[in-house]
Amino acid sequence: MKNWYAIKAKADDTAEITIFDEIGIWGVTAKSFIADLKAISAKTITLSVNSPGGSVFDGFAIYNALKNARENGVTINAKIMGIAASAASFIVMAANSIEMPENSMMMVHYSSGLAWGNSEDLRDTADILDKIDASLVGIYTARTGKSEEDVRALLQAETYLTAQEAKDAGFADTVTPNVKASATLEIDRLPANVQALFKAAQ
Repeated sequence: MKNWYAIKAKADDTAEITIFDEIGIWGVTAKSFIADLKAISAKTITLSVNSPGGSVFDGFAIYNALKNARENGVTINAKIMGIAASAASFIVMAANSIEMPENSMMMVHYSSGLAWGNSEDLRDTADILDKIDASLVGIYTARTGKSEEDVRALLQAETYLTAQEAKDAGFADTVTPNVKASATLEIDRLPANVQALFKAAQ
């Protein structure tokens, strides 16, 4: 099974990190991420993300590892290639800069989990979720400069932000144009009558 996560050191004292998977046991674990991060000595990191999120605690550990690297002089430039949702959305908050193409998105929400047991067990779970949410709010308010009340409203609504909305709200720094793609075809290998059709269309 292919793992859509990689850290690649380059010759010019830079490195590229790609997270195109879930966060946690089914995708990118904090244990493997932090071990790989420690193994490189790059001064500039490009962090490319397309992730639906996942484990909040793995996300916290990855965020803290990146934040620690940044505090030790590493420049981290995040690029949201598709979506940074849930845990992925706060991981990118550790970066120096966050870039989003026009067609990318970010999604933020309160934490959630499963609970089983008696009423006291369920109350304990709710208390834990409240504490997790307080940590999320702290990360987002520190990055965006928005008030706690405003951030909580976004989390409560399970908000999907376009690139421009994310920039306007302080969750991203730069919106870049979509990459224009065009297909090319080597028509010289096609039958003569089909080549003629293509040439006529051109």
